[in-house]
Amino acid sequence: MKKGFTLIELLAVIIILAIIALIATPIILNVVEDARISAGKSEAQMIYSGINNYCASSMMEEQLNGKVDICADGVTTEEVSQMVNLGNATVNKVTYSNGKVTELEVESNNHTFKLCGDGSFVMDDEECGVTPPDVGLVGDAISETVLEKYPYLATTGNGCTTSNENNYSYMGGCYLKGNPTDNYLWYSGFLWRIMGINADGSVRLITDENVTGISYHESSSNWDGSHAKDWLNNYFYPRLKGNDIIVEQTWCSETTTSSSSARTSCSNNLSTEKAKVGSISLDEYNLAGAGNSYLNIGQYQWTLTPYNGSNAWSVSDCGNAFNDGVHGAYGLRAVINVNSNVTITGGNGTLGETWSSEAGPYILNEDKSIEVTGKLNEKATSGEYVLYAGKKYRIVYKDSNGNTKLILDGYYEKNDSVYEMEYGDNNTFSTTTGIGQKLNSDVLEWLVASSDTENRNKLVTNYTWYQNEFDGGDNYTISLEETNPTRSINATVGLIRVGEMLSSQSSSILTKGYTTTSSYNNANTYWTMTPSSSSSDAWYVGNGGDSNCNGDVNLACGLRAVIVVNSNVTITGGNGTWSSPYEI
Repeated sequence: MKKGFTLIELLAVIIILAIIALIATPIILNVVEDARISAGKSEAQMIYSGINNYCASSMMEEQLNGKVDICADGVTTEEVSQMVNLGNATVNKVTYSNGKVTELEVESNNHTFKLCGDGSFVMDDEECGVTPPDVGLVGDAISETVLEKYPYLATTGNGCTTSNENNYSYMGGCYLKGNPTDNYLWYSGFLWRIMGINADGSVRLITDENVTGISYHESSSNWDGSHAKDWLNNYFYPRLKGNDIIVEQTWCSETTTSSSSARTSCSNNLSTEKAKVGSISLDEYNLAGAGNSYLNIGQYQWTLTPYNGSNAWSVSDCGNAFNDGVHGAYGLRAVINVNSNVTITGGNGTLGETWSSEAGPYILNEDKSIEVTGKLNEKATSGEYVLYAGKKYRIVYKDSNGNTKLILDGYYEKNDSVYEMEYGDNNTFSTTTGIGQKLNSDVLEWLVASSDTENRNKLVTNYTWYQNEFDGGDNYTISLEETNPTRSINATVGLIRVGEMLSSQSSSILTKGYTTTSSYNNANTYWTMTPSSSSSDAWYVGNGGDSNCNGDVNLACGLRAVIVVNSNVTITGGNGTWSSPYEI
C-alpha cells in the first residue's frame, strides 16, 4: 500500500519553503534594485556624454563648415531627445554653457539622478561630494599627491609659502623649477607634466609634447582672438575625456621685449575672457629655468607672450627664446588647470619603458589597471595608442561615421632606416603618382600585408581625404574645411593635415620610446596632406617642431602614414597608454 505525506510533514515542508522565501526575497529584490540603480546611472551618464559630444560636433561644424551651432544659445530638455536616444529616461532639467553640460537631472527606473561638478551623478536625496564606500575611482586627490611629493609647492594664494631652488612664484601660485623627473602624468591620451599649484588651489599641467603646429595668428599677437586660443579651446578641449575636471582661468598675455623676462605677476594684460586651455607665458618658461628645465622638450613652441603688436615669443628646439611674426607655424603645447580634488588612481610620477599602477606616470581620473574590451570608437579618445597589425599608432580622432583615424607613431622604414621621398611633380595628392602612390602601395603593404586579410578588412579602403590650399597665418579651420575643399581624393592611406590633432612630433618619438631625453635629433621631418597656394609647395612637419613649414615638393621628407579603421573594430586588450596600447 502506498503511503503519502502526513499533514505534519506537509506543514514542515511549507514552513521550510516560507523561511527560504523570507530569506531569498529581500536578496533578490536588492539585486534587482541595484541593477535598476546601476542602469539608471549609466543612462544618466550616457545622456550627459551624448549632449557634450553632440554639442562639440555642432561647434566644429560651425567652425569648419559655417553651419549654425545649435548649442550656442544653450540646450532645452526638448532638444536633448534629438541629440541622444533617451530610452526609458526623462530629462527634467538641463543647462549647457561654456562648452559643457553644467546642470542635468535625469529620471530613470523610478529614481532621479543629478549631475555633480566632477561629472559623477548622485541619486535622489544624495548630496554631491559625498562618495559612498567602494564607489568610483580609488586614490588620492591630485593636490594631496602633489603636496606630499613636493611640500615646497604649498601656497596661500600669494606665491610659494617657502621659497627655495626648486620652486618659483607666479600669479599667486607656486610651481616647479629645474628638472624634476617624477612629475609625469597621463590624462586623456596625453602625457603631461605637473607644473604646480595655482593661487586658487587647482593644479597646473602642461603637455609633454606639441599637440599640433599652427600659426599664432595672421597679424595680431593678442591672445584673445588668436588662432592658438581658438584651437586649444574649440578643437582640443572638446576631445579631452572627462574635460569637466578642468577649471577656467585667466591667462597673462603681457608684452615684453626682453627674452629673459621673468615677471611673477601680470600687471595690466590679463586675457579679457577666461578659458579652459591656454599655453605658457615666456615668464613662466624663464622662471622655471628656461632651456635647463623640464619645459624644454627640444621643439619649437609658441608662448602666449607678445613681443609687439605683430610678433610673439617662441622657444626654439635648442631651448632659446626668440620672437617671430605670428604668421609663422610653430608647435603648440596645451596648459590646463584641474580641480584639486580630482583623483590620482595609480603611478608614481616617473617615466620609463614600462608603465604600471605602481611605477610610471600618475594616472588621472580613470582606471588604467584593467584591460579594456569593446568597440574602439566607444572606448578610445584622441591621443591614445593603438597596436594594429604589429605597429603602434595614435588616435587622431573619430569621424561622424564612427570610423577612427590613426597616425603611425613613427615613420615608414625601408632597410631599417627612415625612408624619405619627394612629394611629387606638384602638391596634388594622388594614388597614381608621387607620394600618394607610394603610400597606397609599398607603405600599405609594409603596414598591413595583403595576405593579412583579417587586418586588411578593418581598414576603410575608400576613405575621403581633403586638401585645402593653406598659407602661413591662415586659420587652421581653412586647412580642415571639408564642405568646399580645394580637392578630395579617395584612398586607403593618407597623411595628417595642418591643424589636426597630433600634427607635430609625438613625445614617444622624441624620446625613443621614453628611453632618453626628448630631442629633435630623435625625430624626422615628414610630409603632411596640406598644399600651399603655390602648386610647387606643400607643408611638412619639421623634426624640430617648427611644426608646419611650406616646402618645395622636390624636398625629401619622411612618411608618417595615416589610416582609418572602420566603426566595427573592437578592442581585445590593452588600456590605450604608450606602454599598453589598445590591441585591435
